[in-house]
Amino acid sequence: MGHAASVIKDNRAIFELNPDNPLLAEMGILGSMELLDSMGDDLSIVNAARVSYAGSSADFDPVKDKKLIKYLAKHKHWTPFEQNSLKFRVMCPIYIAGQWLMKHRCWVFNEISARYTKFENTIYKPDDFRKQAVKNKQASDACEGDINQELATEIYETAFGSALEAYNKLLDLGVCREQARGVLPVGSHTEFITTVNLRNYMHWYNLRAPSDAQWEIQQYAKASIELVKNKFPIAIECFEEIKAEEEAEMMKLAELKKVASSN
Repeated sequence: MGHAASVIKDNRAIFELNPDNPLLAEMGILGSMELLDSMGDDLSIVNAARVSYAGSSADFDPVKDKKLIKYLAKHKHWTPFEQNSLKFRVMCPIYIAGQWLMKHRCWVFNEISARYTKFENTIYKPDDFRKQAVKNKQASDACEGDINQELATEIYETAFGSALEAYNKLLDLGVCREQARGVLPVGSHTEFITTVNLRNYMHWYNLRAPSDAQWEIQQYAKASIELVKNKFPIAIECFEEIKAEEEAEMMKLAELKKVASSN
């Protein structure tokens, strides 16, 4: 059995890759994400591009083909990436699933139904509660000020405890599942299977991994990239290199503007 690989934030693991299944990222009470299946690989991207010239490669050339993949991504020639797909199984809080399902319509979803199955009474409880950001109305900020964590936890646990009690009492009364579920909080866990092509996956990742995204969904983005690297290592390496180059260029331009404005 191997050691679990972790991504660390504030000296604690955000997720762990299961040592027996490197395609499964476990995130404790937050949930989990598993890469169930994929179609294609780095060579598939190359061959999808080369068909334009009636070309094809039997083997991946680590120098020439990486150069082509990076060129395609840098110049936004996306269709060769869209020929490849990823299928995940996700367990997450309902409010995170809402961001995922409603905002990213190029993903295909099938979700567990609380009409067909009894809710299993698992609710996400944050390790710590964050302050509302002052400048960004849609964000939180751990640095904005102190919160009485003990009291916040007590209020949170009391609320979801009452909700679960009400849900089970309604079922015991004979109320149907599709109505009884109405009292469940959005912190309840849901599960879904979802498929996306490689291009739209990277679009999602670039929106959900940065620090201005909600902390909880950041963890799924950061875990997912480690899973996808197992199937598309060169493509992900190229995406990351391009992102780093763009950020360096932006910093350079910002510095030039700063110098120009001071003159």
